[in-house]
Amino acid sequence: MDVFLAAVESTCGYVTRVLNQHALHGEIDAAMQEIRVVAWRRAESFDPTRGSFGHYAQGIAAKVVLATRREAAIQCERFTAEFDTDRPAAGGGDPLDLLVHRFEQRRRIAWVRETVSERDWMIAIELMLTDEARADVAERIGVSPRTIRTARENIAAAAWTANAALRLADRGYPNTRQSAIECIPETDGLRAIALFQPAMMRDAAAVARITGLSKHRVHSRIAHVRKLLTLAARILDGEYI
Repeated sequence: MDVFLAAVESTCGYVTRVLNQHALHGEIDAAMQEIRVVAWRRAESFDPTRGSFGHYAQGIAAKVVLATRREAAIQCERFTAEFDTDRPAAGGGDPLDLLVHRFEQRRRIAWVRETVSERDWMIAIELMLTDEARADVAERIGVSPRTIRTARENIAAAAWTANAALRLADRGYPNTRQSAIECIPETDGLRAIALFQPAMMRDAAAVARITGLSKHRVHSRIAHVRKLLTLAARILDGEYI
């Protein structure tokens, strides 16, 4: 038990570092308390064959930190999940506003097209042309519904990342790893993977164990996160396409 409690307390450095980086200094004590509570409740379910106390505690800490950051992001409305929530009203709107909106959309679409695979982009076009008739698209182009779903998720993640990176770039944010991580969506554990150092990402088994993600998908997610981080870095670096 002493070893277990020491492992839980050892996460304080990680929690402090990450929350300080996101200007959430006042949430550190609450996050540590939540980690202690969760660890205590799950102590009996710990399986030493699946990893060390340190990995177990780190996984709990990572999830609590992500939940803390997610709640803070929702409260301050830093990002929006919808691509078109700022679309100018139809009819009677300022023509200049509409022109600017179309320019912004073109920038986002160009970056998404640059990032995703040819197959994902083809599926996205088919979905747009058929008003999201996924079953029809799957049958016509000969792919499974799961492939359609995965392509749509990849497109959505790239769109989110491009949208967030363009906003930060327009506001003068520097091209740092932390800024790029801020642009990665939290869905499907993508942000959790992005938080790992590049060297750690090479150990897919450890990433799966710490994050609790499915082992059979963690390889593809790591590859996708790398693409998204590259996308964000290029935009933050001021590149144009």
